[in-house]
Amino acid sequence: MAEPFNLADYYVFSNIAAGRGAKTAILFEDQAIPYAEVANKVSAVAAQLIARGLLPEQRVLLCMQDRPEFVYAWFGALKAGAVVTQVNPLLPVADYSYYLGYVKPQFAFVDEASMEAFGAALAGSRFQPETIAADDFNAWLAGPAADAEPWPTTRDDPAVWLFTSGSTGQSKGAVHSHAHFPFNTQVYAQNFIGMGEDDVTLSGARLYFGYATGTNLMFPFSVGATTILFREAPSAERLFALIERHKPTVLTAVPTLINRMLEAEGGKPDLSSLRFAWSAGEALPRDLHQRWDDAFGVPIIDGIGSAESFHIYISNRPGDIRPGSLGKLVPGYEAKLLDDDGAPVPAGGVGTLHIRGDSAALYYHADYAKSVEHLRGGWIVSGDKFRQDEDGYWYFEGRGDDLIKSGGIYVSPVEVEACLTEHPGVRECCVLGKADANGLEKPFALVVPAEGHGPETLAGELIAFARARLARYKVPHAIAFRSEPLPRNDRDKIDRKRLRKEI
Repeated sequence: MAEPFNLADYYVFSNIAAGRGAKTAILFEDQAIPYAEVANKVSAVAAQLIARGLLPEQRVLLCMQDRPEFVYAWFGALKAGAVVTQVNPLLPVADYSYYLGYVKPQFAFVDEASMEAFGAALAGSRFQPETIAADDFNAWLAGPAADAEPWPTTRDDPAVWLFTSGSTGQSKGAVHSHAHFPFNTQVYAQNFIGMGEDDVTLSGARLYFGYATGTNLMFPFSVGATTILFREAPSAERLFALIERHKPTVLTAVPTLINRMLEAEGGKPDLSSLRFAWSAGEALPRDLHQRWDDAFGVPIIDGIGSAESFHIYISNRPGDIRPGSLGKLVPGYEAKLLDDDGAPVPAGGVGTLHIRGDSAALYYHADYAKSVEHLRGGWIVSGDKFRQDEDGYWYFEGRGDDLIKSGGIYVSPVEVEACLTEHPGVRECCVLGKADANGLEKPFALVVPAEGHGPETLAGELIAFARARLARYKVPHAIAFRSEPLPRNDRDKIDRKRLRKEI
């Protein structure tokens, strides 16, 4: 029989065994919450769930902001033997209706920010989980609990569903076992990046996003470090205030947030406590990276991961950063680039990335076809296009379904976008494929102008700017302007699917 293993033991109760019970685990508002209190609350959640009839491997859904109750509920459900999944707490009714039908949870923990929309979805749903409101969390914990032992999970038991970004169709749950998370935590966060007990982490990305569940919860807890949580929207000003107050050493961000921090008004903030900032979730333009370096001098660790891998498998690292690249392969993972026929691409060529490691998802829940297409015997085939240079650094060229075939040659929209955003007149942009008057696909740019730049002359300037820097077939055939920011999905990535319908 497999040896019992549980994520709550690995990330929470190991700190008690290591003598860190009095050490601060969470900083939240005016509270400094020690590991001993976290462990007690996690145990209480597990006991309540079991007392109220939780069955092993049944789903528990979290729809909560970044607050201590998220931590207690997440680890408590795992300790009780449940399968946990988390979703954005700021979604419309239709999305919650979908998640209720897809997840079919036995229990749901719901924040007050979500309760109205979630309640409306619940009213029309066939599935009626016992729902615990975050405001009633302590009262719920105080209820009578049976004296029952948690289910003895093993490394291979299902533990967490991480939802895909849903760039094509509805988001699907990538099913992970208890073993997947410690593997990436050890090879990436601890060995490759060097997370340590003295670190204090802060994240703009929210905990429901697997990227931040790793960097701002699992990674710091794995080494007995401290995480800073806050419920409010992650504005640049709020992050600056929290950095000044708590002096974190590690910041989790996405390129959009990095840009907001650069554009924030007011005096230059003191970010000297940060030893690095993580960036992932979308491509980080070289120009944006350079502007951050010039403004703050805090190293950016850019990398790429996925819901299917739990976390990052190609990354820059402290002391080895090459702007514009995603860094090198994390030891413990294997990678290969194949063309559309499944043959290896020549050195320096662009191909589909195949990645393998012991954190690869088992399957997508209720989607056999997608599981067969993307999860192949431990290999993850995401559809992302990459190239690798002679020094071993990897470069993201776009998703396979985003590539534009112009003049018979594939064009990476990421490369064209990176070029355009170097122009001072561009606040943000998205490049898509669109048929010209002859029905031929050409690059087409949607641009949000920077303040003080009007579209009257900017289109011509941008095309000339691109022609001076890109091969002719990569230059946008046409440019359209938007006064509103580009739409984004619930992972804060540009919603290309929606934009394709608008052009």
